[in-house]
Amino acid sequence: MIKKIVIGTVVTLVALLIICLVPLKEVAYTVTVDYQDTETYYEDVPYEETETYYETKPLDYKVIKAYDQVEGTTPLVYVTLQNTDSVSGTFNIHFSIQFSGMTITHGSITLWSKQYSDDKELDLEPGETKTAKHRADYVDIDRNDWSWNYEVSPDTKTVEKQRTVTKYRQVEKQRTVTKQRPETRYEKVTLLEYLIGY
Repeated sequence: MIKKIVIGTVVTLVALLIICLVPLKEVAYTVTVDYQDTETYYEDVPYEETETYYETKPLDYKVIKAYDQVEGTTPLVYVTLQNTDSVSGTFNIHFSIQFSGMTITHGSITLWSKQYSDDKELDLEPGETKTAKHRADYVDIDRNDWSWNYEVSPDTKTVEKQRTVTKYRQVEKQRTVTKQRPETRYEKVTLLEYLIGY
Protein backbone atom coordinates (compact mmCIF):
# COMPACT_ATOMS: atom_id res chain seq x y z
CA MET A 1 0.00 0.00 0.00
CA ILE A 2 2.80 2.31 0.89
CA LYS A 3 4.56 1.21 -2.20
CA LYS A 4 1.56 2.23 -4.30
CA ILE A 5 1.40 5.62 -2.60
CA VAL A 6 5.11 6.22 -3.21
CA ILE A 7 4.81 5.14 -6.83
CA GLY A 8 1.72 7.32 -7.25
CA THR A 9 3.53 10.27 -5.70
CA VAL A 10 6.57 9.76 -7.93
CA VAL A 11 4.37 9.55 -11.01
CA THR A 12 2.56 12.69 -9.97
CA LEU A 13 5.84 14.51 -9.37
CA VAL A 14 7.23 13.41 -12.73
CA ALA A 15 4.05 14.52 -14.44
CA LEU A 16 4.23 17.88 -12.71
CA LEU A 17 7.87 18.27 -13.69
CA ILE A 18 7.08 17.44 -17.29
CA ILE A 19 4.19 19.90 -17.33
CA CYS A 20 6.15 22.69 -15.67
CA LEU A 21 9.63 22.28 -17.16
CA VAL A 22 9.32 20.84 -20.65
CA PRO A 23 8.57 23.56 -23.32
CA LEU A 24 5.01 22.98 -24.35
CA LYS A 25 3.58 26.43 -25.20
CA GLU A 26 4.61 28.59 -28.20
CA VAL A 27 4.40 32.38 -27.55
CA ALA A 28 5.07 35.42 -29.79
CA TYR A 29 7.38 38.33 -28.89
CA THR A 30 8.55 41.45 -30.77
CA VAL A 31 12.15 42.50 -31.37
CA THR A 32 13.62 45.51 -33.19
CA VAL A 33 15.97 44.51 -36.01
CA ASP A 34 18.28 46.58 -38.25
CA TYR A 35 18.01 46.38 -42.03
CA GLN A 36 19.64 48.13 -45.01
CA ASP A 37 17.59 50.31 -47.33
CA THR A 38 18.36 52.47 -50.37
CA GLU A 39 17.34 56.11 -49.92
CA THR A 40 16.97 58.77 -52.64
CA TYR A 41 18.11 62.31 -51.84
CA TYR A 42 18.88 65.52 -53.74
CA GLU A 43 22.06 67.55 -53.62
CA ASP A 44 22.85 71.04 -54.96
CA VAL A 45 25.83 70.67 -57.28
CA PRO A 46 27.68 73.81 -58.50
CA TYR A 47 28.46 74.37 -62.16
CA GLU A 48 29.83 77.30 -64.16
CA GLU A 49 27.99 79.04 -66.96
CA THR A 50 28.87 81.94 -69.25
CA GLU A 51 26.29 84.69 -68.89
CA THR A 52 25.66 87.67 -71.14
CA TYR A 53 24.94 91.00 -69.45
CA TYR A 54 24.70 94.64 -70.49
CA GLU A 55 26.55 97.59 -69.03
CA THR A 56 26.07 101.31 -69.59
CA LYS A 57 29.28 103.27 -70.03
CA PRO A 58 30.12 106.84 -71.09
CA LEU A 59 31.35 107.50 -74.62
CA ASP A 60 35.09 108.01 -75.05
CA TYR A 61 36.21 111.50 -75.99
CA LYS A 62 39.27 113.69 -76.05
CA VAL A 63 39.57 117.38 -75.19
CA ILE A 64 41.63 118.76 -78.07
CA LYS A 65 41.97 122.18 -76.45
CA ALA A 66 40.32 124.54 -73.99
CA TYR A 67 41.13 128.25 -74.34
CA ASP A 68 39.79 131.79 -73.98
CA GLN A 69 40.14 135.05 -75.86
CA VAL A 70 38.91 138.61 -75.48
CA GLU A 71 36.69 140.40 -77.95
CA GLY A 72 36.71 144.09 -77.05
CA THR A 73 36.27 143.90 -73.27
CA THR A 74 34.22 140.69 -73.32
CA PRO A 75 35.78 137.27 -72.71
CA LEU A 76 34.91 134.26 -74.84
CA VAL A 77 35.70 130.68 -73.74
CA TYR A 78 36.05 127.63 -75.97
CA VAL A 79 36.28 123.84 -75.54
CA THR A 80 37.13 121.68 -78.55
CA LEU A 81 36.13 118.01 -78.29
CA GLN A 82 36.71 114.94 -80.40
CA ASN A 83 34.47 111.88 -80.22
CA THR A 84 36.96 108.98 -80.00
CA ASP A 85 34.26 106.34 -79.55
CA SER A 86 32.79 104.02 -82.19
CA VAL A 87 29.24 105.44 -81.87
CA SER A 88 27.81 108.91 -82.24
CA GLY A 89 26.48 110.84 -79.27
CA THR A 90 25.74 114.16 -77.60
CA PHE A 91 28.35 115.75 -75.34
CA ASN A 92 27.32 118.42 -72.84
CA ILE A 93 29.88 121.09 -71.93
CA HIS A 94 29.09 122.90 -68.68
CA PHE A 95 30.86 126.28 -68.55
CA SER A 96 31.34 128.02 -65.21
CA ILE A 97 32.50 131.67 -65.14
CA GLN A 98 33.57 133.36 -61.90
CA PHE A 99 34.23 137.08 -61.76
CA SER A 100 34.69 139.69 -59.07
CA GLY A 101 34.90 143.46 -58.74
CA MET A 102 34.90 146.42 -56.46
CA THR A 103 32.18 149.04 -56.01
CA ILE A 104 32.86 152.43 -54.41
CA THR A 105 29.79 154.35 -53.14
CA HIS A 106 29.44 157.15 -50.60
CA GLY A 107 32.96 156.68 -49.40
CA SER A 108 32.68 152.90 -48.87
CA ILE A 109 34.33 150.12 -50.83
CA THR A 110 32.45 146.88 -51.46
CA LEU A 111 34.19 143.77 -52.83
CA TRP A 112 31.90 141.28 -54.57
CA SER A 113 32.01 138.12 -56.70
CA LYS A 114 29.52 136.32 -58.92
CA GLN A 115 29.31 133.07 -60.84
CA TYR A 116 27.49 132.28 -64.04
CA SER A 117 27.08 128.99 -65.84
CA ASP A 118 26.03 127.90 -69.29
CA ASP A 119 25.59 124.54 -71.04
CA LYS A 120 26.36 123.82 -74.67
CA GLU A 121 25.73 120.56 -76.52
CA LEU A 122 27.86 119.06 -79.26
CA ASP A 123 26.47 116.26 -81.43
CA LEU A 124 29.49 114.29 -82.63
CA GLU A 125 29.85 111.38 -85.00
CA PRO A 126 32.69 108.91 -84.34
CA GLY A 127 36.00 110.69 -84.96
CA GLU A 128 34.32 114.09 -85.42
CA THR A 129 35.68 117.25 -83.73
CA LYS A 130 33.66 120.37 -82.81
CA THR A 131 34.04 123.40 -80.56
CA ALA A 132 31.62 124.68 -77.91
CA LYS A 133 31.72 128.44 -77.27
CA HIS A 134 30.41 130.67 -74.47
CA ARG A 135 30.38 134.47 -74.63
CA ALA A 136 30.58 136.07 -71.17
CA ASP A 137 28.82 139.39 -71.96
CA TYR A 138 28.31 140.05 -68.26
CA VAL A 139 32.08 140.35 -67.65
CA ASP A 140 34.03 143.54 -68.38
CA ILE A 141 37.71 142.67 -68.25
CA ASP A 142 38.61 146.32 -67.71
CA ARG A 143 36.74 146.30 -64.39
CA ASN A 144 36.49 142.61 -63.37
CA ASP A 145 38.88 139.83 -62.40
CA TRP A 146 37.61 136.61 -63.89
CA SER A 147 38.32 132.90 -64.28
CA TRP A 148 36.56 129.95 -65.81
CA ASN A 149 36.40 126.18 -65.92
CA TYR A 150 34.34 123.50 -67.62
CA GLU A 151 33.04 119.99 -67.21
CA VAL A 152 32.20 117.49 -69.97
CA SER A 153 29.28 115.06 -69.62
CA PRO A 154 29.39 112.53 -72.44
CA ASP A 155 26.50 110.51 -73.79
CA THR A 156 26.34 106.82 -72.83
CA LYS A 157 26.14 103.56 -74.72
CA THR A 158 25.08 100.03 -73.81
CA VAL A 159 27.84 97.43 -74.08
CA GLU A 160 27.25 93.68 -74.21
CA LYS A 161 29.64 91.73 -71.98
CA GLN A 162 30.09 88.19 -70.75
CA ARG A 163 31.05 86.77 -67.38
CA THR A 164 31.37 83.34 -65.80
CA VAL A 165 28.92 82.73 -62.97
CA THR A 166 28.45 79.82 -60.59
CA LYS A 167 24.98 78.30 -60.58
CA TYR A 168 23.50 75.27 -58.82
CA ARG A 169 21.34 72.41 -59.98
CA GLN A 170 19.72 69.58 -58.04
CA VAL A 171 21.12 66.13 -58.73
CA GLU A 172 19.32 62.98 -57.63
CA LYS A 173 21.56 60.60 -55.66
CA GLN A 174 21.14 57.40 -53.68
CA ARG A 175 22.70 56.12 -50.48
CA THR A 176 22.40 53.04 -48.28
CA VAL A 177 21.02 53.70 -44.82
CA THR A 178 20.39 51.51 -41.80
CA LYS A 179 16.81 51.49 -40.59
CA GLN A 180 14.94 49.58 -37.91
CA ARG A 181 11.69 47.64 -37.94
CA PRO A 182 9.77 45.48 -35.46
CA GLU A 183 9.81 41.77 -36.11
CA THR A 184 7.64 39.10 -34.51
CA ARG A 185 9.40 35.96 -33.32
CA TYR A 186 8.20 32.84 -31.55
CA GLU A 187 9.59 30.73 -28.72
CA LYS A 188 8.43 27.72 -26.74
CA VAL A 189 8.05 28.18 -23.01
CA THR A 190 7.09 25.86 -20.23
CA LEU A 191 3.60 25.92 -18.87
CA LEU A 192 4.95 27.34 -15.62
CA GLU A 193 6.75 30.20 -17.44
CA TYR A 194 3.65 30.89 -19.47
CA LEU A 195 1.47 31.05 -16.38
CA ILE A 196 3.95 33.30 -14.53
CA GLY A 197 5.13 35.69 -17.25
CA TYR A 198 2.71 35.77 -20.15
